[in-house]
Amino acid sequence: MGFLVWLEEGQLGVFIRESLWGYPIVLSSHAVGMATVMGVVVALNFRVLGYAKGVSALAFDKLFIIGWIGFIVNLISGLILFCNTPTTYFFQGAFQLKIAFIVLGGILMKVVMNSIRGESSENMTKVFSAACILCWFGGVITGRLMAYM
Repeated sequence: MGFLVWLEEGQLGVFIRESLWGYPIVLSSHAVGMATVMGVVVALNFRVLGYAKGVSALAFDKLFIIGWIGFIVNLISGLILFCNTPTTYFFQGAFQLKIAFIVLGGILMKVVMNSIRGESSENMTKVFSAACILCWFGGVITGRLMAYM
């Protein structure tokens, strides 16, 4: 708990809470990063599920650089937002679910890509793909719910 209090009372935590532009700029960056990651994740997984069959699923490899950039923006902005009130967020169920959904979604994204590259069973790849989409949407929804809990 001491580390969380230190974060909250530190310069970054105070800046996010008390600066006129700190919170809006970081929150906007978080939204842009999230939209970027979700765009790549949803596009690839919908392709795996059968949409846009004319596009090779392996063509999405090139989009992953953009997805990673969005993820890094999201990670940095998310850590800064966390400094706003870490003593609240750390123990909040919605925050814990959000992190779990993001981690599981990332693992499933890797599984889906490995399945595509390895010519795995199409049905299992589709199951992993649907679960991946659900995890990422779960992360977005629980992240939004954090503001109301």
